[in-house]
Amino acid sequence: MCSEFLYGAGYYPMMHDEAEWERDIQLMKDSGINLIRTAELFNTWDRIEPEKGQFNFGFLDKFFDLCEKHGMKILLGTGTASPPYWLHEMYPDVNILNNHGEQYPNNVSYTWACIDNPGYLKETERYLKTLVNRYKSHKALYAYQIHNEVSFPFMPLRSGDIDMYCYCDHSKRHFRGWVKDKYQTLDQLNHVYRWGATNTCHTSWEQVEPPKTKPTSWSSVTRWLDWRLFWMENFVKFIGWQHDIIKELDKEHITSTNIFFLKSQDPLGVLTALDQFEMAKVVDMIGYDLYPGSGEKLEKKPEFSSMFLDMSRSTAKPLGKNYWLMETDSGPINGWVLGPSRNVKGFDLIRNVFEAVAHDAKLTLYQGWREWDFQPLHWGAIVDLDGHPTERTEAAKVIGDTMKAYGEELVQANNPKGEVAILISKENAIVLNGMGQDDFLMKAMRGAYTYFWKKGYMVDFVTPEHIIDGYADDYKVIYMPFMAVIHKQLAEGLDAYVRQGGHLIGTARCGMLGEYGWYNHQIPCFKLGDTFGVSAFDAYSNTHPQITYKMKPYQGYWHKEEVKVIDDNVEVLARFNDDSPAITLHPRGKGTAIYFGTHPEVAYLEDNSYLLWDLMDDVLERAGIEPKLQLDYTNEKYNEIDGHYLEGDKADYLIVTNYVNKKHGGFFNGKEKCVRITINTDKAYTMCQDLMTGNDFSVKQDGKKVLIETKITQNKVQLLKLT
Repeated sequence: MCSEFLYGAGYYPMMHDEAEWERDIQLMKDSGINLIRTAELFNTWDRIEPEKGQFNFGFLDKFFDLCEKHGMKILLGTGTASPPYWLHEMYPDVNILNNHGEQYPNNVSYTWACIDNPGYLKETERYLKTLVNRYKSHKALYAYQIHNEVSFPFMPLRSGDIDMYCYCDHSKRHFRGWVKDKYQTLDQLNHVYRWGATNTCHTSWEQVEPPKTKPTSWSSVTRWLDWRLFWMENFVKFIGWQHDIIKELDKEHITSTNIFFLKSQDPLGVLTALDQFEMAKVVDMIGYDLYPGSGEKLEKKPEFSSMFLDMSRSTAKPLGKNYWLMETDSGPINGWVLGPSRNVKGFDLIRNVFEAVAHDAKLTLYQGWREWDFQPLHWGAIVDLDGHPTERTEAAKVIGDTMKAYGEELVQANNPKGEVAILISKENAIVLNGMGQDDFLMKAMRGAYTYFWKKGYMVDFVTPEHIIDGYADDYKVIYMPFMAVIHKQLAEGLDAYVRQGGHLIGTARCGMLGEYGWYNHQIPCFKLGDTFGVSAFDAYSNTHPQITYKMKPYQGYWHKEEVKVIDDNVEVLARFNDDSPAITLHPRGKGTAIYFGTHPEVAYLEDNSYLLWDLMDDVLERAGIEPKLQLDYTNEKYNEIDGHYLEGDKADYLIVTNYVNKKHGGFFNGKEKCVRITINTDKAYTMCQDLMTGNDFSVKQDGKKVLIETKITQNKVQLLKLT
């Protein structure tokens, strides 16, 4: 593990005049950059081996030597996302094939080659071994990046949804083998793949075909579920295979890969076939790409960066690993000539990097130190097109200087395990995507996260595996947003979690579906009926049910379930306007289970209903559950200040970031904002210092609460050290 914080930038020597390389490296070093990523795109396999067996490593050799001269580390891409054109000529069936029988062009974007194609795998292994053997002993090498944004392409080739891949003969053959391993017999396969509208009775494994439509077209839910699970597992195995090849040749250097998820085209990674939790298991370091400036996320989804980074950390932490932020905004981003989406400035860089540090990232990397003339998209850069410094260069240096001074202690500090976990499931996301209802799931996740984030709770994301193996047992609260798919083992694990002292929250349609994506016969399903002490019968949809809680009116969203209490110990907390139970609380063992017969987190996002907020405040206070960190400031509704807490061996840290919503210009008064910070802790702090400015703040102790009052300056970050 590196003892210093890794502060990186992408640089592609073939894209710039060789006479400028050393100047650019020196400017990066002067700005505090200590790692350069290269050869994952642009000057990669397609340029290094333009003809089979004819390698052009000369430029990369020179660049490695220059980096060594200046004490710069290199994150070297394997290049497997961008193979050379001759691969297409030698293996004409290598391009991924969509569900309409069309090959993805090999001159559009990366990841055009199918990872099941034997020719591609053969040439990948040969090239990878050549690359590793050439650079494994070079002093500038720090680590390898396997592939780039591993997944299927996420940009549509035409208007509408992104295409589904890959239906080539090699992938279909691989899928048939996967299905056979899973179901063993044709009788079992025919049982689970039966579909009344058109029931294919398979008489051989060769008849198994991947679905070319979603269940929205009235096709089988089970086949769709298997097809996406197969591809998620396939990509994980592909990255793990590259990792193993590298480790056979080079045991000294670590491997990584980067993932781009929560993107607007496919937020839950269903079509692009992403399982980030499993991917984190097969590399030494998992990395993520986050662009807060793209699509006005700060204004439209102020919780987005924190939710993204909390989810990123959650894939690594259960494995005892850290994670990296492999790409982030480096300048004006997106939009071609009519853009950019956001004119990213230096203060944006500072906020984005320290937001990542505040969420346990141990590396941050700007995708581009310089932009490229041939890509007029607005991709962002720290310098201008000629490589000259800009105001972003000055901001990058502020970050670099801070990391030089304090990076060693910050890299040792970590977020404590969260008080709250949000349960997410790939099976749930796949089924709801196939039904065209994953947008609702995304809103439910966002709404639930926003409540806990705004209240100052530390939030992690967990999977069914974490519930079943007991990793999630010590979370005080587990929230299940729109968890429609729950199998028996998960239901039993959730019940055990409650009985041993946890607090579980479920919402309408909880466990409506189970194994194979079929109906469960009761809601909540299996053991969860006893857990919640209720049964939900019919439901009314596309409604905004009126709910009374503590004599105040609130509004639910979309579903109004007919909830029946089946245990005398259940307490009805709130009722629908027909006096039927809307929200219930059931003490079970040492814990409690709360059931909403509607979707309160979506009601908050869509209708500004504070039902979830007010009820959860009361329930959590009753249970004695408090957030680690609370920020109190005026006009909190704009969510423009974010605070996070890190624990170290000798000191703890608070990182407070802010931005200004363009729709709310009066947020800061005189460019400063008074913020009162409360930390719930057994520790007794005596000193608080802002490492960015050197200013000290008074610390007050009130029992198990530490109180700090500070003034936040517009577009400035506070890095507070507590001792």
